[in-house]
Amino acid sequence: MSENLNQKIINNAVSAYLMLFISWMLLLNKTNPYINNDFVKNHTRSSIVIHIMIILNTLIFLFYKLFWNIVLFWFNLNIIIANIIFFLIWIIFINWIYHAILWKEFKIWNFIQKTKWISLDINNDNNFDEKDKLNVLLSHIPFIWFIVWSKINNEKIENIIKLNLFISVIICLIYILWYNNITSIFVLFYIIFIVFSWVDLYSRDEIISINLPYYFLPRWKIILQKVLFKYFLNYFKWDFKNFEELKIKQFDKYNEIKKIDLEYLNNKENLKLSKNLIYIPILNFIFLFQNENKYSIHIRNWIIISILVIILIILNLTMIISSKWLILILFPICFWLWKLNDITYRMPYIYEIYRSYKYILHFFYKSKKQIKEKSNEVKELNLKVK
Repeated sequence: MSENLNQKIINNAVSAYLMLFISWMLLLNKTNPYINNDFVKNHTRSSIVIHIMIILNTLIFLFYKLFWNIVLFWFNLNIIIANIIFFLIWIIFINWIYHAILWKEFKIWNFIQKTKWISLDINNDNNFDEKDKLNVLLSHIPFIWFIVWSKINNEKIENIIKLNLFISVIICLIYILWYNNITSIFVLFYIIFIVFSWVDLYSRDEIISINLPYYFLPRWKIILQKVLFKYFLNYFKWDFKNFEELKIKQFDKYNEIKKIDLEYLNNKENLKLSKNLIYIPILNFIFLFQNENKYSIHIRNWIIISILVIILIILNLTMIISSKWLILILFPICFWLWKLNDITYRMPYIYEIYRSYKYILHFFYKSKKQIKEKSNEVKELNLKVK
């Protein structure tokens, strides 16, 4: 192909990004070879993604004004978020045009994986059957997927669940904050995705999963947040260390703590009561009178959650918050169904509250002891002077 023809194709690919909201029309052209080719179609699809991002950002944060009632530094939060997203979209926009000019494809769909039926044996029984399909189907449904994951340890299921968890949390938070119209939009888009995935699964034996990074799971997210905190803390202490080095140390520490917990808990006695009672809010206070046992970490998790439930109920009864906030309790309840058999499970964020409480308690007793020692020293000194 001559350089002149190549340039015409490149110009058409670039123009797809500039044809705001109408670039999809290029996909309808079946006669012009400078438009009807893989390179232009690839960049046209990428441009459509950008234009959808612009529409959603405008609709959610500027039209429906999500978070407008939160003010930071005299600016409404919806304006701040909208501008940040527009800035990121602009960077993507320039980057993808640059790829087009250099005659490079940018495959926006690379993060969406399609797995053929050959490797869809979810139950590891050398057979992709109706039960496997049902597992995949249920893993798309909010709150049900916890139960699926508790029974099946599978990478394909995990990819679906990471997306499901992320979408579920976003939808619940938006609903709690009384943005019902935006909630409906998110629910509609997610239902469309689920239905499309199910049709693809049952008609062509393919799983569609968005390959989100590992830190979309809470346990990894909190570890990375700790790493990020240490990263900046070391910088300001003039003891800079690479982020990757800190991350490896933190992950090693996590695995070491898990190993120590397992050794410690395995030597403890079993519960005398049913372990299922641990995760019934408020009723689980009966475990405060139990000695250390195999489920001590789970008990700590849910004692904290029970306290949070009580706080939410009090705030609701005093009309400070709405009853919608109690929906958030569904997430830890489902995590219970998922993780009860893992005796070393420290629930992300929840267990951090317990650790903070223990740290404050230790600090209080240590300070009290030091004050008492100082007081005794002063008394002895006074006696000597007399």
